[in-house]
Amino acid sequence: MLGGAAGEVLAAGQDRVYGYLTQHNVITSYHLLRRGTIDPTALGSEFAALAFPETGSDVYRAVAPWFRAWLDEHQRGSSAAMPFGNAAAAARMIPIGVWFRKDPAALVEEAIRGAMITHNQEGAVAAACSFAGAIAGASFGQSGRDLVFGAAEVAKQAEARIGDLPGTVASPDGSPPLSLLLRHAAQLVGKPSREVADQIRSWTPNAGSVAGVITAIVLGAPILERPSVGVREAVAIDFEPREIAVMAGAIVGARVGPHRWPWRIVNDLWFAELGRRLANNDGRHEDLPDAYAVEEVLTFAGRAAAEQ
Repeated sequence: MLGGAAGEVLAAGQDRVYGYLTQHNVITSYHLLRRGTIDPTALGSEFAALAFPETGSDVYRAVAPWFRAWLDEHQRGSSAAMPFGNAAAAARMIPIGVWFRKDPAALVEEAIRGAMITHNQEGAVAAACSFAGAIAGASFGQSGRDLVFGAAEVAKQAEARIGDLPGTVASPDGSPPLSLLLRHAAQLVGKPSREVADQIRSWTPNAGSVAGVITAIVLGAPILERPSVGVREAVAIDFEPREIAVMAGAIVGARVGPHRWPWRIVNDLWFAELGRRLANNDGRHEDLPDAYAVEEVLTFAGRAAAEQ
């Protein structure tokens, strides 16, 4: 959780404040602490509640156009997933990867449910599952090619399961299976970020969800003397840098624990505590601060500072 937030803060540039991707991971964390499983309808409503609370204002930050479109449809009464081709569904799988890391079958099922709240493109859903698998592997200390091969195995399980699900939309024509691409990508571990990104994008027309997740897993896989290096390289990628930075940071963070990152992260103790409770399958949540209230303070304090 802390590593994912660190990645988004770094990708945010001058603002140095995390945005909607980390907010989604927080909401999903609270959901799992309360329920122990993903209820897609309830979690979708919880996502929408930060934009349309019963009292108060929208507290989302740095919202991508695709998510704003989904929020608008949800507010009109339609909560159906859409064929988005980005990696944002994968980037919110951090809590699922940690909570279900000891149960691979449940991890795939829960990641599918979590992804299909907003995304129904097969590649995006499989990518979400593979990233959850990478988080699970990293939390057990997996690294390097072993981590990438482990994510490929999860992707293969997900692909078999997704093929039987109604409501999914095929990936772009010519997209090889994610599981196969991940196996090829294992050879790229440790190579410069630009080479990694260019090579992976040349393999698939699905340059959003699939290429983004593979790139993040490869960049987060090596054990580095300075964990922040992998995240800094992720930010330098010129497609979906925020999503890739969140995912690479989360993989590194799952492996190294509550690491002190070399840049300021607002609410870092909150993220670290959420991560500890997820890792321990500790469902206590009554003593945690209200997530909306935390985001309201951060959103409007930032706006006030910008206006001065």
